Amino acid sequence: MRTTSFLLLLLAGAANLYLIVSPTKALGGEWQPIPNVADAHVQGIGKCAVDEQNKVTNCGLRFAKVVSGKVQNTGVTTYLLDVDALRLDGSHKIYQVEVVEQNSSGSSTCKLVSFGPNC
Repeated sequence: MRTTSFLLLLLAGAANLYLIVSPTKALGGEWQPIPNVADAHVQGIGKCAVDEQNKVTNCGLRFAKVVSGKVQNTGVTTYLLDVDALRLDGSHKIYQVEVVEQNSSGSSTCKLVSFGPNC
């Protein structure tokens, strides 16, 4: 009985340590802030969102940078990002985008879910 209790306590401690060490991983569908939006992967997701929006609407937006965001993991990774993009008139505008990252065969692709406001 003592061995089982000790193992359960050890397992619970390890789970808590995992949560402390890896705060960017969203567990159980909870939205987590992205602490380092300057990360190349996050910036790539934002660029992909702008590129996909341009394919659908022909807005001519140019990706500048991701300025903030949240991530959720429910088996697939979903990003809610605030993306700064350069418009055709030369002005910058912040767009809220939702992107699902799909991993298959060792590569990842992004699927644009929403992009707003309109360009």
